[in-house]
Amino acid sequence: MNTSKEKLLRMLLDPARSGEPLSSKLTTAIEDESVAVTSQEPFSYGLDHPDQADIYTLPDGISKKLDEIVNVFKNIGSEKEELAGELLSSYNHLNTAFDATVAVAGNKNIQQAIQTLIDEISRAVDSNYCYYFGALAEKFPQSPDENIEPGMVIAGTRTPKEREKAHKFYRKYKTDLAEMSTVENELKVRMIDYHGEPDPDHEGRGNVLAIPLNSIDSEPVRRQSQALSQPWQLAKLGTLIFVRNSGKEPFQAVEMNLANMLARMGSAVLGNIIYADKIQQLYLETITSLVRAMEAKDEYTSGHSTRVADMACALARYINLDETEVKQLEWAGQLHDIGKIGIRDDVLCKTGKLTEEEFAHIKTHSVLSYKVLEPLEGLQGILAAVRHHHEHYDGEGYPDSLAGETIPLHARILQIADVWDALTSTRSYRGAMSPKEAKEIMHAEAGTTMDPKLVADFLEMLDKQGAG
Repeated sequence: MNTSKEKLLRMLLDPARSGEPLSSKLTTAIEDESVAVTSQEPFSYGLDHPDQADIYTLPDGISKKLDEIVNVFKNIGSEKEELAGELLSSYNHLNTAFDATVAVAGNKNIQQAIQTLIDEISRAVDSNYCYYFGALAEKFPQSPDENIEPGMVIAGTRTPKEREKAHKFYRKYKTDLAEMSTVENELKVRMIDYHGEPDPDHEGRGNVLAIPLNSIDSEPVRRQSQALSQPWQLAKLGTLIFVRNSGKEPFQAVEMNLANMLARMGSAVLGNIIYADKIQQLYLETITSLVRAMEAKDEYTSGHSTRVADMACALARYINLDETEVKQLEWAGQLHDIGKIGIRDDVLCKTGKLTEEEFAHIKTHSVLSYKVLEPLEGLQGILAAVRHHHEHYDGEGYPDSLAGETIPLHARILQIADVWDALTSTRSYRGAMSPKEAKEIMHAEAGTTMDPKLVADFLEMLDKQGAG
């Protein structure tokens, strides 16, 4: 008789436990792994049982039943372990999905959010290459060589060697990947034959995984759909494709489900980011319209904000600021004079010299601009430049009399662009200066009104561009 059967029978027939329910004896027999068989001597019912059963000589029928009982409890134990494993796996997947969603939500830029989502899914399913197909491809912050063709970018790569491998894979399997990118609402998997087999047996698995990125189009659409008890309208943001090369096993069902769950949860966050972007854009367009309306009051300042923005961006790129800062300077340039909507028309459009009171009034426009833009979360990064673009390097400017490098860098850049456009444009009180005359004035004001290092960089940039 085997050890498991002997252990169980000894517990069932133990006289000391004669009053214990059978179910309790069975449970103890299975769970108490410390019970061990230490003797091969027969075990009997007791002296008051004349038949004294020997467990080594049980009838076949009882022995078989005992085997069945042992097997049933072994299966219960195995099922419990399997269920515990599944629960642990589900818990880990939910943790992964939660962490990924938090990471995606940490981005306020849609391209960065999608890139984060790609990174999180790629890490979770251990893919070798990742690709994004969609309308946002041209906005991804990547070098030109990574944009193989319109509407597609290599994503999730970190080194030139990785990018080159991803390029090579795409060129070789371009048709397969392009077809996978057309997936609409459901996950799609395909087995690419890396080894030349005529009909690779994949049994529902695959080494290429395509996941659609769909988001709710906007909050108003969501509310309307709910009110009418209709399905939410989805906006397709593109398709994510994840690839495992020939050195790895194909994606398993559990990995596909995890990737799909991450994409769906991430898409919900992307929808909120898109909606927030639309609100921000609407507010920005409204403010920009106000700027245009304000500039239209004075034919001499029409287009001033756009020219200042362009020149500030050019200088920012020339001194190697990153594109995020360039974008902030573009907005700052476009909106730096929005506060002039609060300046009286007789002062704003006056052709003669301003009185002391009028000059004090017009100097309030930088603080007014700051207050107009302050409520907009997306423009927090430009507030300092807008408020301080009339500060002087020697501390004699306004509104806060900042000096030197205590003046924010973006404000110093914006000031130079603002002064240049003012000097080279026709105003109600004087004609436009030539580039040569404007350069001389800026050179003379360097270190007093403007940052001398930035003035030198600006004039050098103009010379290289052949301006004047």
